[in-house]
Amino acid sequence: MKKAMIMLVVAAAAAGAFARPHGGPGPGGHRPPPPPRHYHHHHHHGGWGRGGSSFWGGFVGGVVGGAIVDAYVGPRYTETVVVQQAPVVVQQTPVVVQQTTTQVWVEGRYVDQVQANGTVVRVWQPGHYETRAVVY
Repeated sequence: MKKAMIMLVVAAAAAGAFARPHGGPGPGGHRPPPPPRHYHHHHHHGGWGRGGSSFWGGFVGGVVGGAIVDAYVGPRYTETVVVQQAPVVVQQTPVVVQQTTTQVWVEGRYVDQVQANGTVVRVWQPGHYETRAVVY
């Protein structure tokens, strides 16, 4: 923010030094208008000169001034910083699993069986108990 403010001030000063509207206060003061002629030519330009031609001096001055300020205020060198992270050691605690077995009743159901000749026969499989492990 500080660099930008300094560059803005230098650019504004350069624009004021190189591009000043014609006439007005300053060296030479206000110039009186020329004597009237038999025709009046109406000008379509402002105080910055015909077609803004005086603008370019201020613009170039601002660019050059900004470059000078940036070279003066900007960093003179860069420093490379290498940061090595320490390895992370994770200690795992043993997990104690309490496992028991239990008897579970499985309902009877129909099961499809494929015969040797390729036909499918539906056969009843009666209910039974199964031993299953239960983890707590």
